[in-house]
Amino acid sequence: MIRWIAGVMTMSVLAAVVGSCGREAPPPPADVYTVRGVVERLPQVGGPDSGLYIHHAAIPSFRDEHGKVVGMMSMTMPFPVAAGVSLAGIAPGDAVQFTFAVEWKQPAGYQLTRIEKLPPGTVVDFNPR
Repeated sequence: MIRWIAGVMTMSVLAAVVGSCGREAPPPPADVYTVRGVVERLPQVGGPDSGLYIHHAAIPSFRDEHGKVVGMMSMTMPFPVAAGVSLAGIAPGDAVQFTFAVEWKQPAGYQLTRIEKLPPGTVVDFNPR
């Protein structure tokens, strides 16, 4: 049984290698960051600005499109919200922890993929590290 599984795995790897010959390498996966912040403004329903504005903490590990760690200072910015992410119970002034993904391949972009409200009284540290 183990020999069969090893054989199937070897054939799968071989098929993937042969199948990718002559093709471009797949784009790198999205960079994903989990950060804390304070909600500044909810998206405008039906309006021109559909971003969720969050004042987020600094992100020392943020990488640029070349993969170089350049960091990102604390700032307020709009986050497009991914389909299926609920903002129920989130209001301006709430401290939140959220995850967003950055895609550098074309078309480049980013979006919020998860959000959770933090307990009342949670202090978000906006000082750079």
